[in-house]
Order: sequence, then C-alpha cells, then structure tokens
Amino acid sequence: MRTTFCRALFATTLFVLLGACASGGGLNDKPRPSGNGGHADVCKSTDTQVDSSSQCLQDDAACYELNNGKWCTGERGNVCPAGSSPLPAGIPCAPGKRCFRIGESLECTIN
Repeated sequence: MRTTFCRALFATTLFVLLGACASGGGLNDKPRPSGNGGHADVCKSTDTQVDSSSQCLQDDAACYELNNGKWCTGERGNVCPAGSSPLPAGIPCAPGKRCFRIGESLECTIN
C-alpha cells in the first residue's frame, strides 16, 4: 500500500512540474527587458531627441539611446560642491589653492 502511495505521489508531482514547464515556458525562464535591450521609450522632459549619438551635446551632457534607435541628449550642468567655487576657463590654479576637475568643462577651487 505504501509503495502505491509513493508511486501516486511521484506521478502527481511529475505531472505538476511538467504542467508548469509547459504553461510557464520553463522553470528557468528569467524576465527579459521589453523593447530593444531595455532602453527608455522617451527622452526626459529636459532632453532633446536626436538621430544618432554623434549629434549628442558635448561637455558634461547626457547621451542615451531609446528603444526606437534614436538618441536623447541634454545639458546636465555640473556645479562645484559646497566650500568650493568655479575656476574660470583658462585660468591656472592659484598657488596655495587646491583645484580639481568636476567634468570636461568645469574645474573648481577650494576657497
């Protein structure tokens, strides 16, 4: 009697597992990003859509691809952290001051 119960339990378990594989696409399926590699569908409200990455703004600007193959770009406006101030372009760091670069177009000096 115990052998019959074990066989029935095994058959039921096997049936349930096979049914799950057939209806769910497999036990090891992982969620996949939608669209073209999981890119955004639209640009952020402050960004502009362009046709290619070569049209993206330069110097500390955003540049990201959309699902449709177009690109978005926009200024990000780096700022110097508290306790420092922007160093004007082309001006070398003053002697005794500590200067550091935040991005391509911004260098800061500690006051």
